[in-house]
Amino acid sequence: MTAEPCETPIPSALTHAVRRWRDHGEPSQPASRWSRGSWLKRLPEHHSFLDALPEHIDRAEATRYAERATTPEGAEGAFLVAMIWGYGSVGYGAWRTARVLAENPHAVDRLAEVALVARDRGGVAAFHDLAARPLRYLGVAFGTKYLRFVTTALAPADAGAPILDAVVRRWLATHAGLRLDIDAWRPAVYEKYVALLGSWSEKLDLTVDTVEQMIFRSAISQEGSALWGEQWASSDESGSPTQLAEAALLELERLFDTADTARAQEARSHLDELARIIPRGWAPETRQPPRDV
Repeated sequence: MTAEPCETPIPSALTHAVRRWRDHGEPSQPASRWSRGSWLKRLPEHHSFLDALPEHIDRAEATRYAERATTPEGAEGAFLVAMIWGYGSVGYGAWRTARVLAENPHAVDRLAEVALVARDRGGVAAFHDLAARPLRYLGVAFGTKYLRFVTTALAPADAGAPILDAVVRRWLATHAGLRLDIDAWRPAVYEKYVALLGSWSEKLDLTVDTVEQMIFRSAISQEGSALWGEQWASSDESGSPTQLAEAALLELERLFDTADTARAQEARSHLDELARIIPRGWAPETRQPPRDV
C-alpha cells in the first residue's frame, strides 16, 4: 500500500538533470571505491567474503549479492555489500556497519525476514516491517539502501524501495519545498516519498529508481563531491563559499544518519537551520521555506 501521489510539480532542477544525463548518453552511476583494509580490520570474521569482493562496487554488483538475501547468510552478505556501496571510502563506514551487526542479536535473521517481506509484498511493506522492529543503529538512510538492492533483486519492478538519505532529503527541501523527517522510521513519510517519485517517474518516462538516482547524482555533483561527483551533473559554481558550506553540512547530515534516533532528532533542528542560513549567507533568498512532513 502506498500513499496517493503528491501534487508537487517536477522541479526544474530535476528536469534539467535528466536532460543533461540524456544528452551525455545516460551514463551509469560510477561504482563506489572502498577501503578493503578498514573493513577487514573492523570485520575480521568476514575476511574471506570481503577479500573476494571487487575493488569497485556499483549498483548492479550490490543487487547481485542481494539475490540470496532471504537466507541469513545471504542477507548478511547483501547487507555488507550495500553498506560498502553506500559508505564508499568514508572511513567510519566499516565501524558503523560492524556496530549494527554486533549490537542487534540475530541481526542477520532480521535482515533475511525483511528480505522475504520485500520479495513477497514489495518495498513499502518491507519498510513498514523494518519500522515495526528496527535494528539499532540502522536508520532510514542506510536501511533504504539495503531495501533498494533487495527489492531490485527480488521484488516486482513496480514494488521497489528507492533510497531516501540525507542527500535526497536536502534536495527535496531545496528544490521541491518538501522536508521529509527521516530521523526515525516513519512509514507514512516514506509512502509519501515513494508516491512522489512515482508521480514524477511517470511524467519523465523513467523508473522510480532512476528518478532517485537523478536526484542523488545531480545533488552530490552540484556540491562538488570528490567521491561521488560526476562531470555531466557538476555545477558551474564549483568551489563557491555556498557550495563548500553545503558540502560540509551534508557530511554532518551523513554522520547523523547512523546516530541514535534521539541524538539525530536533537540535531535535526540545528542542521535544518544551517540549511536555511547557508543560501542567505552568500546569495539573495530566492526560495520558499520548505514545509515539514
